[in-house]
Amino acid sequence: MGNRVESSRERMLLRKIAENYYGVFLVRVIEGIVHNLNGPLQILYIRSEQLEQSLEQLRSAIQSEALTELEGLPGPMEERITSISRTLDKLNAQLGNLTSDLIVERCSMVGDVKINKAIEDCIFLLNADMFFKHRVKKVFKLDDALPVLRGRRTDFRVIILILVQNALEAMVDVQDKHLVVETSTQEDKVIITVQDTGCGIPEQDREHIYKLFFTTKKGTGHEAKLDEHVGIGLSLVSLLLEDYNGTIECESVPGKTTFTIEIPCLVESSG
Repeated sequence: MGNRVESSRERMLLRKIAENYYGVFLVRVIEGIVHNLNGPLQILYIRSEQLEQSLEQLRSAIQSEALTELEGLPGPMEERITSISRTLDKLNAQLGNLTSDLIVERCSMVGDVKINKAIEDCIFLLNADMFFKHRVKKVFKLDDALPVLRGRRTDFRVIILILVQNALEAMVDVQDKHLVVETSTQEDKVIITVQDTGCGIPEQDREHIYKLFFTTKKGTGHEAKLDEHVGIGLSLVSLLLEDYNGTIECESVPGKTTFTIEIPCLVESSG
């Protein structure tokens, strides 16, 4: 009886952590997202100044009736206007992501979930991380024919974010940093694999990695910042997958670690 109560309390704790993880992660990456907006803004400032100079030339030429001075202006002005338009479109798309349910939504209701879309959402968030964006070679093999699952979108985003974050941290000290994320279907199951070329997980630790508070990490995150690795990430993944009758398996040797998730297609979340 006592063990069952402890298990129940542990599960409630993990579920609460899972519900807040996504929001906490957004707080951590929001600075990077804003940083990514600085580039388009700088382009707008530069192009606007150039366009203003061109317009001043145009006014001067018209006032002085020096029409020959106008011959070289239309081309550059058109290019700068086009550049401004494209940059504004880029800004609008990024700001659209910031104000969409990707950012606002934290504890989503049960509904249809497209796994590939969940992965794309996570890629958008992770691109705010300069280590992920510039230092890791990435391959995404997403099966367009995946069936739709029933569940909470944030659950699947949390699962993917944790697995990719773990992969990034495993590759901190290796020279060749390769990440592969793949989706497929097999025997009425959705398959998600996350593979990295990191340090690997020792064989003696693999049976413990899903236990609460168990960790093999040394305390330094992938951005070389001191991190408190309390060993809850894979525990959260395991807990969330239970709600979907899903499974997770790990194969690991130094230089290659693969986590494989299998989720029955016609499954509705239990809560």
